[in-house]
Amino acid sequence: MGLFSSIAGSVAAKMGGEQGRMFQVALEIIERNGGAPGVLQKFRDAGMAEEVDSWLANGENLPLAPDQIEVALGTQVLTDIAQKFHMSLDEVAKTLANYLPKVVDKLSPDGKVPQTQSDLMAQALSAWRRM
Repeated sequence: MGLFSSIAGSVAAKMGGEQGRMFQVALEIIERNGGAPGVLQKFRDAGMAEEVDSWLANGENLPLAPDQIEVALGTQVLTDIAQKFHMSLDEVAKTLANYLPKVVDKLSPDGKVPQTQSDLMAQALSAWRRM
């Protein structure tokens, strides 16, 4: 387990329960896609730029539907995550649709996306301290 995964696990454990587990899943998705900029670009490329912009802006986050998660990330990525966390593919898509916007929002409180893994870890630690 790498340092990033360890920090994600610590944040998730502090959150506890389903929320903590989904926070960890969302951070796993971010890490697998080249960090926050990479995962956000996948959603923009899939036609969800308005949604992404809302997660970074102040105010309410626009929601995602589970099928939008699958379109942006791909079935194989969701299948891998489902196996890792002992969930069904539908459950992963549904819960990511709920939690990914919240995680991105928490990791970019000033509207700026962490550009490096170290920036992402620092922001995750900061979010952990605010909880």
